[in-house]
Amino acid sequence: MYFLWRDTPDGLIKISHEGLFDFADYVLKSGFRFYSITLAPKEQDADLMIVISDEDLKTETKKQVAEHLSEVLAPLGIRASVIWASPERGMWPLVQSPYTWAVIASCVTVIITAGFNGFFWTAFWGAAAWFAIKGLVWLAKKIRS
Repeated sequence: MYFLWRDTPDGLIKISHEGLFDFADYVLKSGFRFYSITLAPKEQDADLMIVISDEDLKTETKKQVAEHLSEVLAPLGIRASVIWASPERGMWPLVQSPYTWAVIASCVTVIITAGFNGFFWTAFWGAAAWFAIKGLVWLAKKIRS
């Protein structure tokens, strides 16, 4: 499905959302994270709104990135408005993760069924196995290179 289409002097351009997202991601330097690309409201003097993480950048750098992106999209007949967003920090993603809740439910289940002594030894041997596997994988990579 096409996200945007423009009639340019060189012909009709049809752009999909994924294609535009990949193109803009390719054009930007590394270190930036796209959040979204959407059609801009009619009140704005732009066709697209591009939301990018700011990662505590200087104002001059933000301005350069926005100008560069606008210059690249201008030959396509697309006016872009860049919006800078701060990435979420804290524990909220951890709380939203289903893995977190699976671990909590597993721990509670082991405590209820096996008691604290059983929970301790299950956690101990599970952690020991995890560290042993991590060590073996690290060692295998070290030997290979």
